Amino acid sequence: MKRWFYVLLALFIYFIVVGVLTLLESNVDESNIKSFSDALWYSIVTLTTVGYGDLYPVTPLGKIVGLLIIISSVGVLGYVIGEIMAKINDYMEKKKQGYFGTDFTGHYVMIGWNNFGRSVAQQILNTGKKLAIVVDSKEQLDLIKSNFETDKCFVLYSDIQNYDVFKKVNIEKAKSIFVNLSDDTDTLVFILNLKKKYSNLSFIATCKNASLKDTFMSAGVNYVVPQAEVASRLVASYIFEPQVAEYTEDLMSSSKSDLESDIQQYRILDSNEFANKEYLKIFYEIKERFNAVTIGMVSGKDLIKNPDNNHLVKAGDYLILISSGKVKSQLEKFFGVLEGQ
Repeated sequence: MKRWFYVLLALFIYFIVVGVLTLLESNVDESNIKSFSDALWYSIVTLTTVGYGDLYPVTPLGKIVGLLIIISSVGVLGYVIGEIMAKINDYMEKKKQGYFGTDFTGHYVMIGWNNFGRSVAQQILNTGKKLAIVVDSKEQLDLIKSNFETDKCFVLYSDIQNYDVFKKVNIEKAKSIFVNLSDDTDTLVFILNLKKKYSNLSFIATCKNASLKDTFMSAGVNYVVPQAEVASRLVASYIFEPQVAEYTEDLMSSSKSDLESDIQQYRILDSNEFANKEYLKIFYEIKERFNAVTIGMVSGKDLIKNPDNNHLVKAGDYLILISSGKVKSQLEKFFGVLEGQ
């Protein structure tokens, strides 16, 4: 309110000065400022530093008024440029912080950031998927921006306890939500509160205490990954079957080169030739065409490991297979979808 008061006061003084200049110059024969509009034109040309020179004061007092206008033009121009720069900087800062939101759809949302989250984000982005990350620290915001300069990664800096802000990451159109908070209790409470507002979301969470896995599942988390449990299994595997463990670790990560392999899943569309076909026939065809190995499938919400030979694969099912990065683009073209759900 104060700002508008000062703006109106400045405009009032400005028009008084223009009026005074009109009175001083309009009745002088040698002057070319004959009306208020002439004086207004002169003041605007002077204030904007254009200086056409078509109109100018000739009386001593008129020149003094003109000098005041010239001097004030420096301040006015500086103020205008400063305001413009402030608006631009404010816009750029808001854009950096994700204030204007994203139109991502079919993407993934990560809430919270740490070294573990960084590894997860890298794997998701390696597959070409879109990822929106929500953090409550500017330091984390800058860190993510410096590590993931890509149009497939959107970052929102906000208070994560304000559940309305998640509309800015288009959370209702996301495929799944990965809650990556540092404390198990905070994670559980956060998910319970978020599910009250967005009940149809699919949640994935990690927990440090493996005994809490059932509690997380009861709270509506779709998939729970106890970090220590997964790590201990891999370490144990390295101890007595190191080559198997090495291969498993390789498959767990997204392939970044043609030589690397990973586990992928592809949805069977209605138009795909594998729809309503027996699993064993699909197994051989995928091996022959793409040198990839089918190891299972998903039907509805059921994971079927090593299905029976005559199991019928239907449209809407997902095939799970092992392939190299070299044939990934061929597989996506054949299935007509990107890997993943």
